[in-house]
Amino acid sequence: MLSRRSILKGLTLGAGSLALSPFLNHLEMLHGADAPQFPKRFVFVVKGSGLQADFINPAGLQHGGDQLVDEALGDRKLAEGMESLEPFRDKLTIVQGLSGKMCTTGHSAFYGALGAYRAQAHEQPSAATIDGYLAKQFPSVFGHIGLKMGDGSQGIAYPSISAAGENQQLPFQCNPELAYQNLFGSIASGGDVRKKYQRTGNVLDAMAGDIRKLQRTLGSNERDKLGYYLNGFESLRDRRLKLASMQKVLEAHAPQMNDKYVSSVTTHHLEAHFDMAAAALITGISNVVTLHCDDLGSSYSGIGITPIVHSVGHGADSGMLSSQDCRNLIRKFHFDLIGDFAKKLDEVPEGTGTMLDNTVIVYLSDNSDKHHSTAVEWPMVVLGNLGGALKTQGRYLSYPRYGAAQHHHTLGNMLTTLTHAAGAPVDHFGQPDFALGKPETQSGPLSELLA
Repeated sequence: MLSRRSILKGLTLGAGSLALSPFLNHLEMLHGADAPQFPKRFVFVVKGSGLQADFINPAGLQHGGDQLVDEALGDRKLAEGMESLEPFRDKLTIVQGLSGKMCTTGHSAFYGALGAYRAQAHEQPSAATIDGYLAKQFPSVFGHIGLKMGDGSQGIAYPSISAAGENQQLPFQCNPELAYQNLFGSIASGGDVRKKYQRTGNVLDAMAGDIRKLQRTLGSNERDKLGYYLNGFESLRDRRLKLASMQKVLEAHAPQMNDKYVSSVTTHHLEAHFDMAAAALITGISNVVTLHCDDLGSSYSGIGITPIVHSVGHGADSGMLSSQDCRNLIRKFHFDLIGDFAKKLDEVPEGTGTMLDNTVIVYLSDNSDKHHSTAVEWPMVVLGNLGGALKTQGRYLSYPRYGAAQHHHTLGNMLTTLTHAAGAPVDHFGQPDFALGKPETQSGPLSELLA
């Protein structure tokens, strides 16, 4: 049986043992158990201005009733705009009826969309969001990768969507050219990358040593603050060593830089972000990616929509396109990107299946179902089953509407379900909705979704 110990036996690698750790972890998963194991992968695609529930129902199925609707998609026609997901209908589940009244309502729930708790735009997060939590359970070179469609002027943004924990915002890369350099730049830098990165590592080691010396002279509060800087230097050093060890994999699977990466059209940026997200999973540099598609100020002029998202949400037309036409077109654009993303993963063999078999993609809004949300309905589309951990084999699930006697299913239950499917369960992720009664009536995963 191959193991880290047997591979390293007789080798003196020094820092190379750290650089090889992604490869060694992969071998241990494949050969260290009776059956091959593959990392679970999580992708969250978050849109703004609400995901309108009525426009994702398959033909003949409705949400908003007093009883659970659990129906196979079968040969039902998917909603208009979802055609690109047709090849994956046997891995698809449309979820309706979850509420999120524990979150902030209005224009956005901010961290609440992925955290199921009340949050504000300009406040620090009070707890981890689901992507930040899962990134700790499935570490890689980049624990979490956040990518956001911006206007091209920003390199890094903190859009109040994702958090690693209390007071720990997660960054999102906005400029695709800079994001490419950060994620895959080691293959674009030329020359002997390993030597370059090791030299950089030596410099970072020296800097970390200086920080440790300074820490010893400070009081406890200042020492703790300085510790964040130390962790940053050490993480950067370790990351660069790991990337240097993965050159062949990165060269084989990194996306090709093209005009999308330097375009002034923001929708081209989102296309580039999806390309990089797929490559990040395929190369193994991350297992958790969040794509923040847009915010209220985002422009979709690249697909023929003149007003910004906020204006569309308030009923603005775009030429011959009504406000609703614009919303439909934006949603279709997202589904087309998700379909192409899923296709790329489905083309990569893994075990007896493909990478898509060990991945889940969750599409939802940061604002439940409306531009001005009330959070009584939080629709989402789930693609993939995490190696069978989720029952997402072509289904439509609509839970009893908010206010119905049997309604106790919330956004928090969905996030809890993902922790169980990941093998890192919690009793309840996020905060309960006290208007629904005792917290214990809302705890636990969604049994209809958990295998």
